[in-house]
Amino acid sequence: MSNVTTNLEAIAQQIEQEKQKKLNDILNISGSAAMVKNDYNVTVVDDTNVASSLIFKSLTKEKYDNTELIKAVDVNVKELAPNIPTPTLNLVPKPLYDTEVSTSLDLRNQVDRLNLTINNLNSQILDLQTQVQAEINKELSIEQTNDVVVNQLTTVGNSVNQFATQIATSLQKSVDESILRASLQAQNTGFKSQIQALIKQIDSLNSIIEGLQAQLGAVQQQQAIQQGTQAQAMAAGADVINEVCIVKIDKSNQTDNPFFGKINGSGGNKWINGKSVNFTNNDKSPIKVSIQISATQDMNWFYPSESNFTLEAGAQKDITMNINEGAAGNVDSKSGKWGYSHSASYKGGSVKISVTRNDNSVKDKTYDASFDKMFPGSY
Repeated sequence: MSNVTTNLEAIAQQIEQEKQKKLNDILNISGSAAMVKNDYNVTVVDDTNVASSLIFKSLTKEKYDNTELIKAVDVNVKELAPNIPTPTLNLVPKPLYDTEVSTSLDLRNQVDRLNLTINNLNSQILDLQTQVQAEINKELSIEQTNDVVVNQLTTVGNSVNQFATQIATSLQKSVDESILRASLQAQNTGFKSQIQALIKQIDSLNSIIEGLQAQLGAVQQQQAIQQGTQAQAMAAGADVINEVCIVKIDKSNQTDNPFFGKINGSGGNKWINGKSVNFTNNDKSPIKVSIQISATQDMNWFYPSESNFTLEAGAQKDITMNINEGAAGNVDSKSGKWGYSHSASYKGGSVKISVTRNDNSVKDKTYDASFDKMFPGSY
């Protein structure tokens, strides 16, 4: 029995020495004032009041990384800030209203591409929203962890053996959580900026789509107008100038020039073709019409009742051509052996009709003009 007792005492003594050694190591690391020097300059634990010495005596040296602590509370530290690209805000292209869309197929392709872009952006927004929600959940989890840490700190004084370990663990967790919280806040700020930039992009794209849809509708409407105008002109035997203006020239003889008249050598005249011209505006906006007459062999033998006028949308107007006999008074019909026996033809004149639409586009068409100087017997 004495041997067993001796062994147990030896084991207990060994355990006590190990325990004392670990306690000394902890106090040396933490810098506790409970560690003092004895007369032989040996570091020992102050045994006068072990509990109060260990728990309430101040630390004599700091064991914290001040640089990392500053980073934990300074959210503007460069290495913690996420590398968020600066959003490009100038996303609106040059307004498409300055140019005319050539065909409806091009516009449909543009709309399809824009719709595909919108779908991609919507997918990106959903992904970012999912990431933001995940970060929010992480932040809530951190807050819950902080609550647990606070509860644990209230029980620190219950055990001397767990005191140093719990203090070190709590400090480390607090630093890690502060760093993580600052990083998450910076990331959330970056995500918010990206989402706002994406929203602005979507608004800009929606505006572009609305403009393109309006242009597409205008082009489709204009195509319908042009097709209807062509059909109407073909049915009436008329011409179309600048896609929307129907020009109908009064003709009695389809084989002669569009503007053709006869002037009697002894006075009097008559129109064969071109006495009147009817103009019809099939556009949804007013048009401007200009009539320019080039002389026939330097003879201005006729002139319009109006040379420049405006036609409102859907309006019609008749222009009368007037023969100026005096301009051809100095030329004769061809003379024969016994006097003027047959007529003479004078060609080379022209009538240019120009049509200007509301978009300032101008197109014209030129018609030949001529007259015959008739001797009295053939008039």
